[in-house]
Amino acid sequence: MFHSFRNNNRAVSEVVGSLLVLLVVSAAGTVLYSYSMGMFNSYWSSFGLQTQAREEQTLEKMAVIAIWREGNELNLTILNYGKIELSVDAIYIDGVKASITEGKDVAIVSGEKINVKITSSVSIVDGETYQVVAVSIRGTRDELLWKA
Repeated sequence: MFHSFRNNNRAVSEVVGSLLVLLVVSAAGTVLYSYSMGMFNSYWSSFGLQTQAREEQTLEKMAVIAIWREGNELNLTILNYGKIELSVDAIYIDGVKASITEGKDVAIVSGEKINVKITSSVSIVDGETYQVVAVSIRGTRDELLWKA
């Protein structure tokens, strides 16, 4: 009887086959786990960055409190009344981006104001009303109608 177990090669190949299948399944599971953990980590870090950006944007508040004209240039006084500092990134007049000649990317501390000089791409006609939009680097915007 002992001799029949020893000469039965079929039992050995089934054990080796089972071990190989177990090894392949374990390797595939490890690869899938590593990939999914990487995806979840990148998703959560992206989510965290988006949440932080939105939180900063809610703390940032600005208002264009005065606009006046000097020849071809317009001067805007922008007040930061939010809780964090901000920087003006762009000014739009009637939807057309104006060229900022002074005051772009200057940090405005909370409670302070800054004068921004722009050259408008839109011709300014006295008596006409224009939509003026100031946008910060974080995307906060203040919009108003200005009569020239």
